[in-house]
Amino acid sequence: MKKDQLSTFLETQNTIKDFESKGLDTQGFCLVPFTNIILEPNGDVGVCRQKGTEFTVGNLRENTLEEVWNGETIRKWRREFLDNKVSNCSSEIKYKKCNLCPQNNQLLDYVEYSEVQSNLPIKLTANFNGFCNLRCQMCDVWEMPNGFYTEENFWSFARKDLFPGLHEIDMLSGEPFLQNDTWKLIDEVSSINPDCKWTITTNAHYQLSEKMKNELNKISFKNLIISMDSLDDETYAKIRKRGQLKTVRETLNDFLSYQKERMENGLSSLSIKVNFLIQKDNWREIKNMIQFCEDREISPFITFCHIPSEHSLLDLSDDERMRIIRSWLGDMDYQTLAKAGRVIRPMVDSLSGIDRAEVLSLIQSLKMSAV
Repeated sequence: MKKDQLSTFLETQNTIKDFESKGLDTQGFCLVPFTNIILEPNGDVGVCRQKGTEFTVGNLRENTLEEVWNGETIRKWRREFLDNKVSNCSSEIKYKKCNLCPQNNQLLDYVEYSEVQSNLPIKLTANFNGFCNLRCQMCDVWEMPNGFYTEENFWSFARKDLFPGLHEIDMLSGEPFLQNDTWKLIDEVSSINPDCKWTITTNAHYQLSEKMKNELNKISFKNLIISMDSLDDETYAKIRKRGQLKTVRETLNDFLSYQKERMENGLSSLSIKVNFLIQKDNWREIKNMIQFCEDREISPFITFCHIPSEHSLLDLSDDERMRIIRSWLGDMDYQTLAKAGRVIRPMVDSLSGIDRAEVLSLIQSLKMSAV
């Protein structure tokens, strides 16, 4: 087992131990509705990025953030986890096991195990506007409005009541590094809560400037996630319309250099990860994607496109899905398959009983040969 795989395995095992020590069910609990709030460009309020923009718990045009945070919808969601009767997130827990994500569960010690929360969220996912320089085929965030969040409906309240208590901030909507709201948020939060940890997801389709680096020096990073989706120029341009892979490669290299500069100056690592969303156009690239990351000593983040369905592998026929899985099993060893677990699981589960049994047997054989 390679060093990064061993680290991930041990982190997950530690998360499971943490769950057990707190009497939590690993198949029936997730901390996200107790810790996180997602603010969307149109005022919608969500909780979980795995559920996407369609699963909302309220809207700031109709209620205050405090009202939404303890509103009926999110309270019902919390109750499912407190009672171990999971409905909303049953497929995500089964296929993605996202409730056991070690990164998310770093906040587990701060969870208030109550349907009604006495404090505001400790994590903010700030999708303030949808502005983006690309038009990705699987994304519609760039169609969302800009300019909803004003001093009156957000900033004044957040500066006083929300920002001081945040442990983490997550930004991913549109292209954060091209949005003025991002830089305002960095200035506001870093001045009153410098210990807050930041995760920013970016398409890296721009030039990393000295001005940007100076601003980023104000914050402590948990992760910088760069979305690529393909290592082939034509495939990248098809998936990420208006984009050129060359630009992203260059900016990734610039971020790697900047990370070195930060650490030499006593600042946090960027903890760079590269995200590949597996879909119809790029499923053949998984092995190359993982190798690309290993060659640069960064972590691959291989995820699966469920929606829109027209881009998902689950939209293919049974025979086509089986052919793809056989191709993966013939091309990858068990260690590589394990890194693509979020892709393998939904594909295997989509098969008929006989085909599923065959694939599980092949995977077990690969696992035994890797021991």
